[in-house]
Amino acid sequence: MNDRELCIGAHVSISGSFARSVSIAQSYGCGCMQIFTKNPRTWHVKPIDPAFAAAFHEACKIASFPVFAHGSYLANPASSHPAQIEKSIASIATEILRCEALHIPNLVLHCGHGQDASQMIASSRAVSCLTEAYARVLAHPNHDDNHVGMVLLENSAGQAHSVGSRFEDIADIIDNVSDAGFSRYIGACFDTCHAHTAGYPLNTENDVYCTCDTLFSTLSPKHLRLIHLNDAQYTCGSGRDRHLPPGKGQIGVRGFAALLHHPLIRALPLICEIPISDQKSGQELMCSVQDIGKKT
Repeated sequence: MNDRELCIGAHVSISGSFARSVSIAQSYGCGCMQIFTKNPRTWHVKPIDPAFAAAFHEACKIASFPVFAHGSYLANPASSHPAQIEKSIASIATEILRCEALHIPNLVLHCGHGQDASQMIASSRAVSCLTEAYARVLAHPNHDDNHVGMVLLENSAGQAHSVGSRFEDIADIIDNVSDAGFSRYIGACFDTCHAHTAGYPLNTENDVYCTCDTLFSTLSPKHLRLIHLNDAQYTCGSGRDRHLPPGKGQIGVRGFAALLHHPLIRALPLICEIPISDQKSGQELMCSVQDIGKKT
């Protein structure tokens, strides 16, 4: 087993202030954290107060752990509807700029749904959306090249017409965005629940190593920056996206023990995306995952 210490964290609310989210993550015992920079279920964006951003910078400096942002649920880079494509481009560009203002280096995004049967066409729309969003960011007067954000494309859970359920989908989009001149701005996030329900089994040590072999032979390890460490409520290949705490669902303790022993997985930040009600629950979650990581 690799003796590298696990870097485990959680998605934390920004209710109250951005800086407060860092204190919450620390109270849970997190080694990393993820936030939304805005309400993910609305297009509306409230500007970030520079004083709030400065307080967040200071809190992150003191905490000294990796911080990630998750993008809007409304943005759909693969959409076939022109109005939604334009809204998605504007939304993604805005969220990248917000990450720059907050000095958050990585923004997780879903590739979206194509609303038609052609994965190739839907993927090409996602590429166009992402490249146009970055072109707008680089041309924006508030762009800060010292804190430019990288988009991490998250694999999807196998829903109908979704883009990114297969590792090849993610790799192709990354390659095409890179070919358009934005290679330094694009990477990937691996969600364990999504992979399992998309048909990549993770129940046993053999399953985990076979799936990880496929993952890392398809996506370069240099592109993979984050693991969303979520168990799955539904079975492998179901295409249904419902998260549970690691070890409490269909992947189970054996699957997560194998994942947390895999040298390329345990070397990355690991974010659990389940609701946390209070400090005690957060601490229990962090301890539970650490305990699974010690199992053989």
